[in-house]
Amino acid sequence: MPDAFRRRVDGRALMLMKGCLHTHTTCSDGKLSPQQVADAYEEKGYDFIAFTDHDYLLKPKSAGLYRDVRSGLILFEGIELTVFVKGYVHVNRIYGEEDELYVLNHLGEYDLSMEQVMDRIETVAGMFPLDAVEVTSKGFRNPEYEIPEIRFPKIASDDAHTRLGIGRAWIELDGPRDKDSIIRKIRQGDFWNCYV
Repeated sequence: MPDAFRRRVDGRALMLMKGCLHTHTTCSDGKLSPQQVADAYEEKGYDFIAFTDHDYLLKPKSAGLYRDVRSGLILFEGIELTVFVKGYVHVNRIYGEEDELYVLNHLGEYDLSMEQVMDRIETVAGMFPLDAVEVTSKGFRNPEYEIPEIRFPKIASDDAHTRLGIGRAWIELDGPRDKDSIIRKIRQGDFWNCYV
């Protein structure tokens, strides 16, 4: 790897990494197998992804299918939870080695006023240790949610269900190449969003 993309802090190698923390496979309603999803993201230069299939559609033995994937990517396992709050919202629970990340997904897809969105965020934050909110819908930017009144880090993702959806939006961060370090960086808002 070129030195421009690598540096050391306290003896640890840090890297610029590209990732997606919201993607779907045939384990729920995606069109690609977990291996195909990993291969497609790796072809696009990603360093990490999270499998976040829907809780109510999750097929038996999905965890085994995720663990069977062979890839150079850092592979997070997760689940997209359906949370009933005055209707419903989706929250990704993403598992690190010892830590977990909670992201309230696709704020723009609920057809809510900003006041209602703020209410849902605070309600979900009372139910889960909410770490971030997703400010994209299927990878398309929703800048109306990139406001200081939303107190959580704002994250971009493509929420891909098909090969066509892969690579529309992602995050980049500079840090150690391990799951819990990535989770901590996101929780701290120490990343930036990127869009096609």
